[in-house]
Parts: sequence; C-alpha cells; structure tokens
Amino acid sequence: MHKVILPICVLIIFSGCEGDKDVYPKRPKDTPYYLNETSVTEMNQNARMSLREAREKTGIEYVTVILETLPENVRVEEYAAGLFHEWKIGARTDGKGVLLLFIEDTHTLKIEVSYDLEGVFTDAFCSSFQPTVKSYYAGRYFGDVFCGLVECFERRILVEEDIDVEAMLKGIAQDPELLKSSEVFLSGGAGIIDDEYFYEKDAKLSFIREIGVEKIREFDGDRDIDVVLKRYFKSLEEGINYPFLGLLTEGSRMKRLEYPESAHFYKSRWEDCRRAFPHRIRYKGDLAAVIFSKPQSFPIFLRKDGQGYWRVDAARAWVSNWQNFAKNESGPLHKDHPWMFAYGKFKKSRCHVPDLLPASLSLADEISRLERAIKAEPERASNYFKLADLFYWDCLWIGAAIDLVEKGLDLEPDNVPYRWLIVFMRYRFPDPESNVKHLEKLLEIDPYDLEALRYYGRHQWYYTMQYGEAMQTLRKLEAAELKQTDDTRLYKWHLNDFKANYWNQIAVDRNIVWKIWNYLYIFYRPYAWYFAAAVLLPVVLVVITWVVVVILILRHIRKGSVQN
Repeated sequence: MHKVILPICVLIIFSGCEGDKDVYPKRPKDTPYYLNETSVTEMNQNARMSLREAREKTGIEYVTVILETLPENVRVEEYAAGLFHEWKIGARTDGKGVLLLFIEDTHTLKIEVSYDLEGVFTDAFCSSFQPTVKSYYAGRYFGDVFCGLVECFERRILVEEDIDVEAMLKGIAQDPELLKSSEVFLSGGAGIIDDEYFYEKDAKLSFIREIGVEKIREFDGDRDIDVVLKRYFKSLEEGINYPFLGLLTEGSRMKRLEYPESAHFYKSRWEDCRRAFPHRIRYKGDLAAVIFSKPQSFPIFLRKDGQGYWRVDAARAWVSNWQNFAKNESGPLHKDHPWMFAYGKFKKSRCHVPDLLPASLSLADEISRLERAIKAEPERASNYFKLADLFYWDCLWIGAAIDLVEKGLDLEPDNVPYRWLIVFMRYRFPDPESNVKHLEKLLEIDPYDLEALRYYGRHQWYYTMQYGEAMQTLRKLEAAELKQTDDTRLYKWHLNDFKANYWNQIAVDRNIVWKIWNYLYIFYRPYAWYFAAAVLLPVVLVVITWVVVVILILRHIRKGSVQN
C-alpha cells in the first residue's frame, strides 16, 4: 500500500534512473487518468469513461496504467509505488487516489491506494482481484472485467458494503473443486464448442465445477413451471455453474460455456432474486416471464420445448435487459423482443430482433446449417446475419456475433438494422471505439436520423470527450427534431444531461476557474467572454499598476543618478 514516505528500496532502485525518462511513462495530458501501451485496446474508451465517472461519483482519483512489461529486475510492487509517487495520484482529490497497474506479459494486476484510503480498500480487497484478472486477461472480454473492477471500487464507497469480488466481476473461481479436464463436457452434446467461434475453449472448460450425474438430474426441466423455478433458484443458491443443466435452454447452455462464471457469481444472483421477491409469473403462449417486485433483479425468461417442458432462457434474459450492480437497478434493453408482454408498451428497437427458433429445432443443428451455407455462398450477407442472430440473441456469444455482422456489412453496407445491432453489441462487448464508423455510416445514410445523432453526440461527449463536436451534433439533433416533430424534447434532455455531467466534473476538479470558463464556453458561449473579462480584468489592472509603479521607480532612480 502507498504510504506518505515511500519504501527505501523503491528510492534505491530508481535513484540511479532519475534522469531516465523511460523508467516511468509520461502522464498523458488529455487523459491523465488512463494510459495503455499494450495491444489490448478494445476497451480504451469504455475504460476512460468508467474511470471518469467513478471519480465524479466518489471524489477519488482513479488512474489506470496498462504496460506490456516492467523494467528489468524491478518488482511490480516497487514500480507501482514509484509510479504513484511520480504521477502524484490523488493530489487533486485531497490525497485520495487509486492506481490500477496492469502488466500484460505476466497478466498481473497491482492496486496501489493512498494512505487515506487504506482502511477502505484493504490489502485483502485489492489482492482478491488478481485470480479473476489473470484468468480473463487473455480472453475477449477483458474490457467487461475492467469495468466490473472499477464498479467494485464504486460500490465499496457508495453503498459501504463488503463486495464479493468474484461475483461482481463474474470471475472464474480457482479452487480444488474445479474440473481440470473437458471430457465430461465434450460428451454432453455440445459439439458446437469445437467450432472456430468458441474462443479460449480449453481455458473456459477447465474452470467449470464438476457435479455428479445424480446432482444433474435434480435440475431438469418440468411441465410444471413452479417446479422448474424452484429448481433454478436452488441451482443459483448452491452456486452451480455446470452448463448442461436440463432446466436450461440450449442457448443458455452455450452462454454458460462462453461466460464460465464462478459459483460466487450465481450465489450473488440468487441474493439479487431473494431481495427482489415477491414475484409473479406472466404468460403468453409457450413463453413465461418471472417479474420481481423490486429492481434488484431483471425478469427470468422461460419457454416450453417441443415436449411441453419449461426451461429457463437465461441467454435471452441477459441480452434483453440491463443491470447496474452498483445501484441495484435493472430494466429492458431491447424494446421489441418476444418477452415484451412482461413489461408493457415501448417503442421498437432500431436493430433487428429475430423471432424465436421453433422449439422443435436444434440450435446446434441450425448453427451447423448456417455455417455450411456460408461456406457454400460466402458472398451472401444474409447468411452471416442469420448466424450472428443465433450467436447473439440465443447464445449471448457477442464476440462471435460481432465478427459475423462485420463480414455481412462488408457485403451489404447499407443494411441499417444490422448496423444498429453491431452498435448495441459493441457497447456491450465493450468496444465502443469501433462504433464511430458505424454511427457515421448511419448518418451518411440518413443525416436526420434522430437516434443516430443522439448516440453519436453521447459517444463524442462521454467516450472521446470531444465536447465541442458533441455540441455541434446536438445542434444537428435539435434541427432534425424540429424538422420531424416540431419538438426538441431529445435535444433538451441531452443538453441538460451534458450540463449535469460537466458540472459534476467541476465539483471534483481543483482548477475550478478553468472548468467554469469551459462550461460557459461550451453551453453559453457569449457569457464565457464576460466571465473571462471579469476574471482577467483585475489581473490586467494589477499588472498595469505594477508596470506603472516599476516605471516610476526606475525613472526616480534614473533621475537621482543624473543629479548625482
């Protein structure tokens, strides 16, 4: 942990390198809280936004540095302490600072906190992240884990509770009970896991806890939905992360393969459900949704199979809802999916939301059929889109779905619904940096697309911090709204949102005069010049006064020397 006085060993190691600028990287001027010098770049914009929002909410300066490797013969603990001191982390937030140092080649995370925060972010809390980060670092969802990590720090401050780190990060537990071979899963009927779209297969399979055949039978589907719910809640309570439970739909089993969450995660999910009780069940044909009375948990989706057995469709529930663990909030994400009868009426999503596969069809067989179709007709965009639909909506394999939609859009660039789908997927991946080209293409297709203007403006504001450009986009949104609806409701809402966000930044920044001038310049430009004049005029008068005084003194001295 970081102390007021650095360990002597740190000073000794780096004393001979005082003039060497390569020992520590220079702190970026545009984003002084984030530096990434590695090849893992997909989460850059999302990481910057998470760090910035965490500072606004908690008043703590969070800084992340991601390096390929450390200098030779330097321990990560010593380097983190030295970097913390060199960058003066927390100096602008009353001594409250946190450094997250990632080292790519060793998959190491070192968390350094300021002295004032040692009682909050203890050694045990900080060290508990390491196993999860090491497991996920080489995967495709590092950005997702990073944002979860920052959320853990927020929740620790905001709700003042002990956080189950593995549950929050959806981490992979590493304990003796975990299965160390994949043969049992390969024999479970999941041939698709050998496919090219299933990334890091061996690593994921090796971290799933083994359960016996008798235990598996306790969690089968049933024609009585109450029985299925009881079994599902029991599986969560016991933290069972085995993917091939009979009460899960085929796509939900695939989801568990792609996201092998720990037992702690499922136990935490049970706690969310328990706190959200009581619940009620709504039906529509062969579909059902379990609706909770409190927002701690989003609904549970169920559907009947070809034999009339109810099964939990966890993949569709996760892809159709959002949940904020820090605030204990949840809600619908896509507004026209098959379970919308459980929510009420909402406007339709801009992306394509496919119908459910008939219960008689095998998901694995349909995936194999579409793979064969792609190989037979590689220039047909619709085959890529259909396979992407299965991966995203039915399996929640976001990375594979993104790759397929990108290939389809290369062949069919003006397909608006699927361009919107990839925008949503990349925000969830998270890889928002790649969304710029898609939003710009949508505006090229329709310059007055209100939704595209809204997303583009928010992207410029929150992710790239291009405040001036964001305001220009917002003015285009205002013009488009007036052209289409004679109302500027969207424009006003986003303008107020931007103002509140920027004011929150001012609240945690000591350079308040500069921030206020920027605030006025962005939102009330004419008044910015009045403010600048009010601030600078006294300074100018003081300077002029001093200049006049100096001139008079010099003249007096000069006159005296002439007389002498």
